Amino acid sequence: MTYKRLLTSLASHSPSSSTASNARLIPPYAQSLPSTSQTPASSLRPPYTNSVPLGVEARSSRSLKSSKHFELILGNEKSDKTNPGKWNQWRRDVLSNDQSRREIESRFREVIFNLEKLRGGQIEVPQIPFQQLGSNLSSPSTVDGIKSTGLVIVRDVVRDSEAIEWAKEILLSMGERNGKAVYWHPALLNARSNPSILWANSQLSSALLGSSEVYLTASSIIEGLHPSPTVPTNSNPWNSPQSLLSHLALTPSIPTSSIIVSPTIYSAEYASLRPLFKSVKSKISFYSKEGYLNSENWILNDSLLNTETEGKDEKEMDLPHLKEIQIVNPEIRPGDMIFNNSSLPISTSKNSGQIFLPLNPLIKNDLKNKKLIEEQKLSFENGLPPPSSIEFHSKKEKNLLWQVEEKGNKNLISSRSGRDVMGY
Repeated sequence: MTYKRLLTSLASHSPSSSTASNARLIPPYAQSLPSTSQTPASSLRPPYTNSVPLGVEARSSRSLKSSKHFELILGNEKSDKTNPGKWNQWRRDVLSNDQSRREIESRFREVIFNLEKLRGGQIEVPQIPFQQLGSNLSSPSTVDGIKSTGLVIVRDVVRDSEAIEWAKEILLSMGERNGKAVYWHPALLNARSNPSILWANSQLSSALLGSSEVYLTASSIIEGLHPSPTVPTNSNPWNSPQSLLSHLALTPSIPTSSIIVSPTIYSAEYASLRPLFKSVKSKISFYSKEGYLNSENWILNDSLLNTETEGKDEKEMDLPHLKEIQIVNPEIRPGDMIFNNSSLPISTSKNSGQIFLPLNPLIKNDLKNKKLIEEQKLSFENGLPPPSSIEFHSKKEKNLLWQVEEKGNKNLISSRSGRDVMGY
C-alpha cells in the first residue's frame, strides 16, 4: 500500500466544504496572491516578513534533540492464521492418520460436488441497510443465508464523510512517519469506539459465531480485501478460530477496480482443504476441463508429510474449482462494512485505491483471546504495534527500529463500549 498514491486519490473525495477540512494539506492546495495595493508590481519580494530570533532563544532553538522516539521491535510467534508451523503440523496430523485421511477425502469430494451444483447459477451477496440490521438478523432464514454465502454487506454504518475524513487523517499521519503504519491514531481510536460500528460487529458476531460479547483487534488501514485462512478445526468453517473478518470501507474504489468473490461457504471450506490435495493428471491431459476438475482426479498430496511451507500456500494456492462461481462483488462504498468468513476466497484488483479498516472480532469467552487482548492493550499503552499474533505484519515489519506512537490510556477511547472491546 503506497500512502502517497492513496492520499492523492483522496483529493477528489472531499467530505466537507468546511474551513477545517479544506485547510488540510491535501493537494490541490489553495493559493491566494496579494493584491497590487499590498505589493508593488515592481517588487519581487513575497508579501510576508520573517524575523530571526537572536541571543539565548536562538541558541536554544538550534537543539538537535529529536522529538521522535524509537524502540526495537523483536519478532515473536506468528498468529494461528499465518503461522506456517501450525499449518505444517495440521497437514502432518491429517496425512499420518488413516481415519483423518478418509474423513478429509470424503469431505473434499462432497465440497466439490456441492460446488459443481452451483456452477452457472445466480448467487447474490446479502446486503442489509444498517438501520434494518437488527430486524433482519432476527430472521433465522436471513442468518442461514449469510452463513451459506459466507459474507454480508451492511450499508451506511457510518456517514461517508466521516469515513473519508478518518482515511485522510490516518494517511497524513503515515506521511509524517515516512509511510509507516499507525495503529493508535485518534482517527483509528474513534473508529474502534464508534457505537454503530461496535453494534454491527456485536450483532453479526452473535448471529454467526454464537456470541455478541467480543473484543476488537487493532489494525492499521489496508488497501483492498484479502482472505486470511485459518487452520481448519472441523467441517464447519464458522467454528474455526477467528473465522469472522470485519472491514469498514473508508474510501471509494477507482472505477476500473473490482472485488472478486466466490460467495458460498463451500468455497471457504474448499480453500482450506485444497492445500492438502494435488491433481493426478494435469489440465493438458484432458480434452475438457470437466475431466480435470472431477473429484476422482484429486488425491491427498503425501509429499507434504516431509515438506515445510512458509505459510503462503494457503493464500496463493490455485483454486480451479471456483472459477465458474466467481462473481464481481457489489460495490462497497465509504461507511459500509463487509463481514466474511476468514477463509472465503476474496480478492481486490491490484492498486484498487480503496482503503479498508479491519475491525475483526474475537470471542471473549476464549482464554487465548483474552491473552491476546491483554498483549494488545499493553502495546497500546506503550505506543507500539499490536502483537503479531493479532496483527499480521510482513517480515519487513519484524525485528526493526519502530517509531513509537503516543502512549495510550483508556481515557483516549471515547466510548464505554470502545473501552470494553479493548479490554478495559
